[in-house]
Amino acid sequence: MKQLYSAMALLVLMGFSTIARATDCRVNGGPWNFVGAGGTLNLQVPVTVQLGADRTRIMLEGVRLECRFSGFGGSQPWYTDYWATSARVGPAWVPGPKFTREGTGLRINGSYYNTPVPNGIRMTTMPNNGVGVPVDVTPYILIRNNPTNPIDVRIGDVLGRLNLDQTNNYNSGSSALALTYIAANNFSISPSTCTINNNNPIEINFGNVHQRAIGADPLTTTIRSDRRLTYSCPDGGITTPITISYKGSPSSFDTRLLRMTNPDVGTALLRGGAAVPVNGSFLTHITNSVGGDDVTFSLVRRAGSLPAAGATSGSGVLVMGVP
Repeated sequence: MKQLYSAMALLVLMGFSTIARATDCRVNGGPWNFVGAGGTLNLQVPVTVQLGADRTRIMLEGVRLECRFSGFGGSQPWYTDYWATSARVGPAWVPGPKFTREGTGLRINGSYYNTPVPNGIRMTTMPNNGVGVPVDVTPYILIRNNPTNPIDVRIGDVLGRLNLDQTNNYNSGSSALALTYIAANNFSISPSTCTINNNNPIEINFGNVHQRAIGADPLTTTIRSDRRLTYSCPDGGITTPITISYKGSPSSFDTRLLRMTNPDVGTALLRGGAAVPVNGSFLTHITNSVGGDDVTFSLVRRAGSLPAAGATSGSGVLVMGVP
């Protein structure tokens, strides 16, 4: 009887360990990765950061996440696995460092859920047939209606982590998926609908200028063009300090000047009697969602040089932010 009892106990243990299998997942057609019951499958995937078609969200696109039922001995045809958001695995979406101050969320099977994404949203059902089933989830960052600082995403940045919970209809076992999103492209955008000059280009045409007429000091050169900058936000009642940054490549001879195609010439942005350095900013404000400043663009030459004759051009960007 002692030998028979030991054999029966061994069979029970074998049956328990076999039924504890969980599921397989893969991204973008890669190899299947198995995660056992009670475990966490950690994966990484490159994504494209781009403005959504409706221009209200920045989408993290390009992930083809698939999971399938991982069959095992003794499994029944009606056995089914599920993926869902769940408090057991923590927040469904954890934004990366560059998005911690932004509104975020997940598009799940075509529906949008802003952070905190509710628990218990079941997104995928995996029947016992070994066929991969798409897990339709796309993270996003919300575009805001108030001023905010621009976001500069670089290739390789960690954008966030998706946490999902796998359960089933045949026992209490579960497993987890932690999918880390990595930027596959460089992307810069102000996640705000507030605008400078209604997002219209500001063209500065100095016209035909004799080289000798161009001054060597941005504050005293006579080749100048005055412009009015207007600021607006679509939602009323916003009163806040803002910054206006002068973005571009500085000239080789004076960092206050924007680089031009003629290396002996640069363009300065003047506000309040001072030059704003390229990649620097000035402080201003919006009152009840509107504001404005008078600025001057001036053409400057390298001291001691006589710039070569001919057309010259350059480009920069004015960006609204917050202090």
